[in-house]
Amino acid sequence: MGLYNPGCGVFGRSVPPVIYGGTKAQIEKYAVPALREGQHTFFAITEASGGSDPAGAIRCRGEKRGADWVLNGTKLFISHADESEWGVVFVRTDASKGRAGISCFILERGMPGFTARRFKTIRTVAEPCEVILDNCKVPGENLIGEEGRGLDLCLDLLVRLRFPYSSCNLGVAVAAHRMAIAHAKQRQTFGTPLSQRQAIQWMLANAEVELRATRWLVWEGAWKADRREDARVEASIAKLYSSEVLGRVIDAAVQIHGGYGVSKEFPLERWYREARVRRIGEGPSEVHRMVIARSLLR
Repeated sequence: MGLYNPGCGVFGRSVPPVIYGGTKAQIEKYAVPALREGQHTFFAITEASGGSDPAGAIRCRGEKRGADWVLNGTKLFISHADESEWGVVFVRTDASKGRAGISCFILERGMPGFTARRFKTIRTVAEPCEVILDNCKVPGENLIGEEGRGLDLCLDLLVRLRFPYSSCNLGVAVAAHRMAIAHAKQRQTFGTPLSQRQAIQWMLANAEVELRATRWLVWEGAWKADRREDARVEASIAKLYSSEVLGRVIDAAVQIHGGYGVSKEFPLERWYREARVRRIGEGPSEVHRMVIARSLLR
C-alpha cells in the first residue's frame, strides 16, 4: 500500500484520501493547494513488518508530549516522500488497543526528525523511499480525525480508491493492446502481415476479451461504491483481475513487437516492468484472493 499514491498511482497524482477525514482547516491548508498546484504528496503506512496487515504490522510509535506528538520508526516503499510538500503517516499511539490504537498525522517537508531516502527498484517513475522518523515532533493540530481512529479513516477510502487504481491498469493495458494491433497490421514476416497469422490473431483476441471483462468489473464495482454500498469484494476483484490482465496484455504486446518490445525506444518495456509492481501495490493478488474467498465462505 505504500508503493504509490493511492488513486492513479504510477501514472498520476492525487492527495492521500484520509485528508478528507480531517478538519476543514486541514483540507484547505493541505489538500486544496496540492490539487491546485499539482504537488506531490505521500502516503506512509507500509513498514518492513508488512503492508497488507496494517492493524498488526505497524511498529512506528507516536507519543504525546504536551500539545505535540513525537514519532519514531521507519516506513518503506513510500513514493514521493523525498519530494513532497506534505504527506500522511500512520503510527501506533496506544499499543494496548490493537487496530484502535493507530493514529494518522500530517507530516510536512522540513520537519525536524523526518528524513526520506530513495532506493532503487525495477520502477523508473515514483521510485519508493525509506521514511525515517527520529524523534520527529509533530504539532497536535496535525492529527487527522480522532486519536486511535486512523485505520477507520483509511480502510474504507482505500477500498473505494481501488477502482481508479484498477482503471489505471486498464488504461495502460488498452494502450499496449492498441500498439500491438497497429504493429501487427504493418509488420510483415515472409511476405505476410503478422495480423494474418492465427497465433497473433488469437493473442489479440484473448487480450480484447480480457480488457472488456476488466472494464465491466471496474464499472460494476465503481457503481456500487458511488451508491455508498459495500464494495469491498468488488474492489478486490477489480484490483486483482485488472493488475493480472495488465501483465498478460503487455506481455503479449511485447511478444508481438519482438525486439522492439524490449527496446527503450518504445514504452512497452517500461510498462512491462511497472506492471509487475501493480500486482503487489494496493494489496498483493494473494491477499485479494483471500478477501474474495472469505466472502464466498462466510
